Amino acid sequence: MGSPQILKKRQPAAVAKEDLAIRFVNTVAWRLRQAAEERLPTPAALLDWLDENGVRISNDPAEVTPERGGDLQRAQTAYGSAIALRETIYEILVAQIRNVTPAADHVEAFNRFLHHRPAALLEWRAGKFGWHGSHPDELDFCTPIAISAAELMTGPRAGRVKQCGDDRGCGWLFVDESRAQNRRWCSMGDCGNRAKASRHYARIRETRNAK
Repeated sequence: MGSPQILKKRQPAAVAKEDLAIRFVNTVAWRLRQAAEERLPTPAALLDWLDENGVRISNDPAEVTPERGGDLQRAQTAYGSAIALRETIYEILVAQIRNVTPAADHVEAFNRFLHHRPAALLEWRAGKFGWHGSHPDELDFCTPIAISAAELMTGPRAGRVKQCGDDRGCGWLFVDESRAQNRRWCSMGDCGNRAKASRHYARIRETRNAK
């Protein structure tokens, strides 16, 4: 299957349709392996992801990317905050999945984020709404992601959040919308098919060994 360093994981269509917070958490692939795969290695990659996932920022996002002439320190601060939020959301959701009490420091970190973020306002510009900082020099990347996460943590679908059971260490999260509530993998077309094929070949080997 290849080493953890080179094994690449594509994002199936099923995963791409998940809640915003789940998609953000899943920007780390192979979470349960020693060598996880970071999909957002730079501030520019973060901004590209926000754009691809429909998170509209009415301010000019180029201002916070050094690759596009922005301030390096500002970019690193915004990026670090976003990644910290991502990991906090992951830890809290996984605790809920395992039916254990989330670590107090994770809950406190999430609450601090919600409480101390600069106010974000909706602004109608160029025919669409976008997030706009309460001050001209502020950009709030993560407010819609935090809102999405809070809704998953507290809403009627909280018990439907699960983690992929792939034995290679996929670790992606998903919301189980199946009627029987028995979905086990992030995608049947990816990890599910691989597990199904693995069981099939195991049965063939058992049959041959029994002869």
